[in-house]
Amino acid sequence: MQPMQQTFLEGRNDMADGTPIAWMHSGYALKVALVYQDALTRQWAGQVRDRMAEAAGKEAIRCTEWGIPDLVAPRVFSEGVAALAQADVIVVSVYEAERLPPDFYLWVNVWLQERSGLPGALIALVVPPEEPTFGANETRRYLCAVASQGHLEFLMQECKQPGEPIQGPREDILEWSKAA
Repeated sequence: MQPMQQTFLEGRNDMADGTPIAWMHSGYALKVALVYQDALTRQWAGQVRDRMAEAAGKEAIRCTEWGIPDLVAPRVFSEGVAALAQADVIVVSVYEAERLPPDFYLWVNVWLQERSGLPGALIALVVPPEEPTFGANETRRYLCAVASQGHLEFLMQECKQPGEPIQGPREDILEWSKAA
């Protein structure tokens, strides 16, 4: 996992004692968007959402889910653009590849333009290929560039086997949720 810098979002700081998060009491809900390729990567992304819900409380999380194969449908594409343009946390769970589906790249470009520099975080969960290839790190580089372009904090975790329980990001996610 790459180091993360905290982003303090105006009006959403945690209480000094680190217990209930102040924005929970103000009626604010953390907007989380999960983006995944299949059932296993969806499950892994869901674990991150569940960790955030543990930290902030289930009532403080509003989550949407977006399957990359479903982006070919115009309605899914446009609703996803709107959701990710407003998301506080975007969790992308994918298999490392030289190229992701073309619809995914177009979709990312559109919601990045719509975000207009809103603060947030991009959490990348990447399943490496069984056999390393020439372009094996392309997915990681792309997601890092997306975070940079979108002015998003970037966290990344590698999963050796799809669906395995996440271990490392709990503390980072907890800290980011409190900072948000």
